[in-house]
Amino acid sequence: MVVALDNRGIGGSSRPNYPYTMDMFLDETKALLDSLSIQQKIHLCGISMGGMIAQNFALKYPDMVKTLTLLATTPYLREQFAQPIREEYRAIMQDLDLEEGFKRKLDLMFSKSFIRRVNEEEVLRNALFDTLMIKSASNATWQDLENRGAALMKHDTRGNLQKITQPTLIIHGTEDKFIPVENAYLLDEKIPNSKLITLEGFGHGSILIEDAERVNNLIWNFIQENLD
Repeated sequence: MVVALDNRGIGGSSRPNYPYTMDMFLDETKALLDSLSIQQKIHLCGISMGGMIAQNFALKYPDMVKTLTLLATTPYLREQFAQPIREEYRAIMQDLDLEEGFKRKLDLMFSKSFIRRVNEEEVLRNALFDTLMIKSASNATWQDLENRGAALMKHDTRGNLQKITQPTLIIHGTEDKFIPVENAYLLDEKIPNSKLITLEGFGHGSILIEDAERVNNLIWNFIQENLD
C-alpha cells in the first residue's frame, strides 16, 4: 500500500493561517498512520520539504521507519540561501502574470535541456503549465508558503543525522537551484547507512518530472533490497 500525505497548507489538506512547526508536521504524519492502523514499519519517502519532515520523523519515531528515501532535500535550511528563492517565489505568486511566472518557475526548477523540450512539445508544455500555474495557484497562497516556511527555517538535523541508522537512499540533482547538491553530500556523509545517487544536470523539479521512470525505479529497487 502506498500512502501520499498532503501536509497542512498543501493540496487537499486544510490551511490554517498561522505559522507551522515541524512538530505539527510530525504529529499529523503519525496521526495518519495511526488512523490507517498501520503498525508495520514503513518505507518513508520525502522530497524537498517532505524530505526535511522525513528526517525528523525518522529521528522522533525510529521504530516506525524501515527505510528512508530523501529526494532533493537538506539537513538544514540556510536563511542566506532561502531568502532569494523566497523573494523569487513571492514575485511569481503576487507580481507576475501566469505566462511570465511559468517561465520563471521553469528556470528555477528544471534543467536547460528539459526547458527546451517543454518549449518544443505543446502537449508537455500545456500539462506542465496546468500543474505549476493553474492547479498550484488554486491550491496554495503566498501565506500558505509563509506558514510552512516558519517550520522549515528552524529545521536543522545536522547534529542528529548519525542517529538515523535505517537504510537511506539520497537522490539529488546536480543543478538544483533551490537546494544545492552539497546538502546531499552532507546527508550522505553524516547518515551511517546511506547511499547517494546524483542526477547529472537535474534541477529541483526534475526529480519527479524530468525522468520520473528512472527515479521511480531507483526508489523501487532500493525498497526491494530492504524488504527483509
